[in-house]
Amino acid sequence: MPITHISPEQLLQMLKEAPTIQLVDVRTPEEYQCLGHIPQARLIPLYELPYAYRMLNPDEKVIVTCQHGVRSLDACYFLQAQGFDQIYNLEEGMSTWTGAIERDLSTIEKLVNPEPQGE
Repeated sequence: MPITHISPEQLLQMLKEAPTIQLVDVRTPEEYQCLGHIPQARLIPLYELPYAYRMLNPDEKVIVTCQHGVRSLDACYFLQAQGFDQIYNLEEGMSTWTGAIERDLSTIEKLVNPEPQGE
């Protein structure tokens, strides 16, 4: 089955209909925390997907996102090769997301004002 590309509006509707749907964010932990993520999204960075995909149920829908839709498409192709057949890629990723977002601003604070090293 081909990979389906969905818009942010379609994803919002899917989340409304099934709030526990498998939504995977393949960005880095820093992007996930600092730039914000969809509250239901599970972070599995693209570089960890070859090991972590087993945590996903291949018999259920999987929606994948990243920042601009490129890494998530790579992740979709990988999942398809592993036997997943209900795969959705968020078009243009988080760059066009208009729904709810969660951020961990403490991570940004640590990057901007690192704690001084011991003297």
